[in-house]
Amino acid sequence: MNYIRMKTMADKLIPTESLVQFYARTGQDIPSELLRDYGKAYFNVRETFTATRKTPFNRRDYFKICMSQTPAKASGILLYNDQEIPLNQCCLIFTNPAVATSIEVNIPFNRFYCLFNTPFIEGCIPADVQYASPLFNPSLMPVIPITKEDRQRISTYFTQMQMLQDSDYPLKWDMIRHLLQLVIHEGIRLQQSRETPAATGRDRLVKDFLALLNQQFPVDSPEAPLKLLTPAHFAGLLHVHVNHLNSVVKKHTNKTTREIIHERVITEARTLLRNTNWNISEIAYALGFEYPSHFNKYFKQFTSQTPLEFRLGTKTAASAKLS
Repeated sequence: MNYIRMKTMADKLIPTESLVQFYARTGQDIPSELLRDYGKAYFNVRETFTATRKTPFNRRDYFKICMSQTPAKASGILLYNDQEIPLNQCCLIFTNPAVATSIEVNIPFNRFYCLFNTPFIEGCIPADVQYASPLFNPSLMPVIPITKEDRQRISTYFTQMQMLQDSDYPLKWDMIRHLLQLVIHEGIRLQQSRETPAATGRDRLVKDFLALLNQQFPVDSPEAPLKLLTPAHFAGLLHVHVNHLNSVVKKHTNKTTREIIHERVITEARTLLRNTNWNISEIAYALGFEYPSHFNKYFKQFTSQTPLEFRLGTKTAASAKLS
């Protein structure tokens, strides 16, 4: 049995925890919206007191950001894939859903945490920001030490998200998304401030690729379809061999060039299906597909729904909220 097959089998043994399972494991009431509409946009933020414990080693189908307010004498370990990362000071912890993790805390401490699923932030986080954040890029260090001043500043974001979540303000989720992006950017800024010039310069090719990708969005008209749809298209404009581009992107993002392109196209497809009255053929053409049947097959491959099924489901959910 070769190494790749052994690794694949081992990966299958690591469970993936859902949001419902998270609440059950932590002894909390399961939010009714998760039981009623699992898969819809979801967010929650809390301030908690964490007792001595060790969490299961697993992946998750949700994102999670923690800010520990750990005193200097506290200690703990974050198991992140095959790394053991010490937790011995105040820090931000960004854990990527696809990476198996476990946390072991030896001394109780206070912390803020927020958790949310992909639909909650879909279309809100540009590709270059995702690349620079350990929340989305598992090749980056997920634990970022913070000073007392950092903690005071960032804790206000968590407090404001908590206040908004409990409020009746009709646009509270939009405000929360903006505050959430501030926390993500704080993590990027603090992490990059500790990097060496060599580390910050090594990924220029990836940044240039992501900048070219982002320039195509949002799609404003069916008469201006996407032009850059394959790794070869981007490699040509960047004046590098496509194999070199693929190698560098994979090394620094843990995703292939093609995967990143697919994710961005699918995100835009969902946005257009949800927010425009363009017909399916117009959306297909705007996204660079010559035939609607090709777009239908492509969309279903990545979402398990046809474009029409997704659009009808979105309208049904919106109607239910208004009723």
